[in-house]
Amino acid sequence: EELYEEWKPIGLKDKSKQLEDSYRAAFNKLIDYHNTKFRELRTGHFQKIIDDLNQSRSALSDIKTLLGLLYKYAMENDIVQKNYAQFIRLPIDKKIVKPAFSDLELKTIKKSIGKVDFADCIYFMCYTGLRITEFVSLTKFSVHEKNGICALHGGIKTDAGKDKIVPIHDKIKPILYDWMKKNGEVIFCRPDGTSYSADSFRRTCFYHALAEMGIQEDKTPYRLTPHATRRTFATMLSKAGVREEDFIAMMGHSDYNVDIESYIYQSAEKLHPAIKMLP
Repeated sequence: EELYEEWKPIGLKDKSKQLEDSYRAAFNKLIDYHNTKFRELRTGHFQKIIDDLNQSRSALSDIKTLLGLLYKYAMENDIVQKNYAQFIRLPIDKKIVKPAFSDLELKTIKKSIGKVDFADCIYFMCYTGLRITEFVSLTKFSVHEKNGICALHGGIKTDAGKDKIVPIHDKIKPILYDWMKKNGEVIFCRPDGTSYSADSFRRTCFYHALAEMGIQEDKTPYRLTPHATRRTFATMLSKAGVREEDFIAMMGHSDYNVDIESYIYQSAEKLHPAIKMLP
C-alpha cells in the first residue's frame, strides 16, 4: 500500500479518471497483501488472487497491468530486482460475439427519428462509434468544421481515444445541428440544458427508446446495450472496407502498431473519405 501511494502521483499523472478508477479497483483486489513488504511478494501470491477471483479477464488483466507498473517503479528505485508480475497467467479469454444492431434494426431506428424520443441519438451513436460517456459529454467545443468537413475531436479512456477524430457522416449532420440549437451545457442535453450521466441516459433514454421502437423489451438482461452502437459502427467500417489505420483512428483504440502510431498522421480531411464509405 505504501508503494502504491508513492507511485500514484507519478503513475496516474495526466491519466483519465476512468483509468484511475480501474487501477484503484485492481489495487483493492490485492487487499490481502496491502500490509506486506513488496519485495517479499512472489508470482504465486498474485496468481492465487487471480485464480480465486471470479472476474472478467479484463478486470484480471487490470491487476496484472497495475502490478507491472508497480514493479517498474520499484525496480527504478532499487526496491526490487525482478518483476514477478510478468509471470502471472491470466485465464484464456472465451470469445463471445456480442451483438450489434442489424441492418433491419438500424432502418427501424432511422424511421423512428422524429417519432420516438432519442431514436436520433441512438442513430447518431451508431454512425460515430462514441462510447456512451463520450456521447453524453460532447460540447460545442468537440465539433470542428473546416473546408466543409464537420468532425468530432477528442474522446476518453486511452491516449489514442483522447486524440481521435470522427468525421460526421452526412446522414447525421442534421441530428447534430438540431441538438446544438438547444444551447445546452452539452450537445445532447436534458430539457433544462444540463447533462445526462452515462447511467441516466442509458436507463431513461436508450433502453426506453429501443422498447418503444419494438427492438427489445425494456427489461434485463438487455441484448443490446449502448456499446452495441459502437460495435455497429465498427461493423459498418469493416464492411465498407475502411483502411485499418483509419478504423483504428476513428475507434480511438490504443493498439496502434509502430508504423501507424509513429508515421501516419490522421486528420478530419484524411478520414472524411472513410466515413463517406458507410452506407
